[in-house]
Amino acid sequence: MYKTRRQQRSLALKDAHFLPFERIALSKINFSVPYMKPLIKKRNSDYNQFIAGGGKDTKWDAHIRRLYKNNGWYKVGGGWNRTVAFRMLKAVEKEWKYKHPMYDSPWEAKNKRQTDISAKLDATYEKYPRGKTYTKRQQPRRIEHLPEGGARFID
Repeated sequence: MYKTRRQQRSLALKDAHFLPFERIALSKINFSVPYMKPLIKKRNSDYNQFIAGGGKDTKWDAHIRRLYKNNGWYKVGGGWNRTVAFRMLKAVEKEWKYKHPMYDSPWEAKNKRQTDISAKLDATYEKYPRGKTYTKRQQPRRIEHLPEGGARFID
């Protein structure tokens, strides 16, 4: 049966022993992000160490929730704590950035592209402000391409 990419990622995370609340959040992240593969490998090795150390499958959930609590990856609200997988992901991303200083996160790259586009538009609006009329000489010259392979200006 056909599965969407998000379903495929969720199944891969399930195979790597991520908990359901983590799978829901992390399946939104593309696996081509460079810190996802090391995260999955680390979770597999953590699980194998946990089982080798005498832990049981039924205690794995409590172990991970304790890990979240110890690292501060939870949200306090109304007398209860809710674990937040995105805080864990941000911590992993920050660690990756520390090891690879030239890395830009997808969110930062998108923001940078957006500011570059905004700067180009601002420069265009400064060159040709709205509401101003242009004489024929001030307008950019138009080019007509000739069938022989040349071009000429149309005035």
